[in-house]
Amino acid sequence: MKATIDVPDPLYRRIKARSALAGRTVRDVTIELYERWLNGSSLAGPDSVPDAQRDADRWLASWDALGAEIALRAPDPRTAREILVADRR
Repeated sequence: MKATIDVPDPLYRRIKARSALAGRTVRDVTIELYERWLNGSSLAGPDSVPDAQRDADRWLASWDALGAEIALRAPDPRTAREILVADRR
């Protein structure tokens, strides 16, 4: 069945661009979203990416801070690479 819906131009341009980047048609994306909505699934998938990115950034920053702390406490201030190069000589 064909249906006509009114989608604001700026929104449609964003949908079209994102669909193209994913190698999908707007039709396929629309059908998937309708099916997910009818099945009671969350439609927050693509919008949750920024939250996931922020979580990943926080995780990486905590690892960087831990690495810096360990480096400050290390008895030998050289990097692992510097130690290996010196050992090979």
